[in-house]
Amino acid sequence: MASSNQIAIVTGAARPWGLGRCTAVGLARKGLDIVVADIRDDWGRDAAEAITKETGRRATYVNTDITQRASVAAMVQRVEDEFGRIDVLANVAGVVINERVEAMTDETYDRVMDINLRGTFLTCQAVIPAMRRQNSGHIVNVSSGASVQPLKGLAAYAASKAGVNSFSRVLAWELARYGIVVTIVAPGRMVTNMGSEEGPEAEQFTAEVRGFPFLRAQHPDEVAQVIVYAATNDNTALAGQTLHANGGVYMV
Repeated sequence: MASSNQIAIVTGAARPWGLGRCTAVGLARKGLDIVVADIRDDWGRDAAEAITKETGRRATYVNTDITQRASVAAMVQRVEDEFGRIDVLANVAGVVINERVEAMTDETYDRVMDINLRGTFLTCQAVIPAMRRQNSGHIVNVSSGASVQPLKGLAAYAASKAGVNSFSRVLAWELARYGIVVTIVAPGRMVTNMGSEEGPEAEQFTAEVRGFPFLRAQHPDEVAQVIVYAATNDNTALAGQTLHANGGVYMV
């Protein structure tokens, strides 16, 4: 796939050191124009400018709250008005809150589910009409190794990502007849400092990675390459499949 007139929406692509940003850059390098869908105006505008400068592709930032139907609908409508098509949706936006079940608040549970699962549902649903008209499209939903490997303190996160897995498989079946391929990518531990206002530091992972096969966490660019592959490969074999991009930490 990948030609000069194809468009990719990447949610959560604003954070400078995040997986979404790496995914957006990777797709732009493949020749797609990029829509950065995020809620951080400062990072979002910088991301769009940086992507264009680095790759030469057009990149547009659209302020989007993926938990709100009206915000998602407005973003998709703008993309259709400006570009006339939607070829790729990469759902990378997510949140993780470390909180054990006994102490978990309603606010924690609702926030994690709203962003990780409801956000995936709303954005997928919103792009279906455009992709159906084209009779083509790729949707890549980012899950997590936590959906298959129990990790203390991450019950809500794990449940939300397991929901992404199941939702995506059903969606893949429903959309296959329209030439739309839905794939899941499940990262493991990444050097992203997810949810922080500051970038990650290497020493944060020193003790944790001693038990990892390659003795290190994955760089987000490595996982982004898997997302880009799934989003730009014309082969339908990846429909409904989960690609575990975790460096062998969880060998599923």
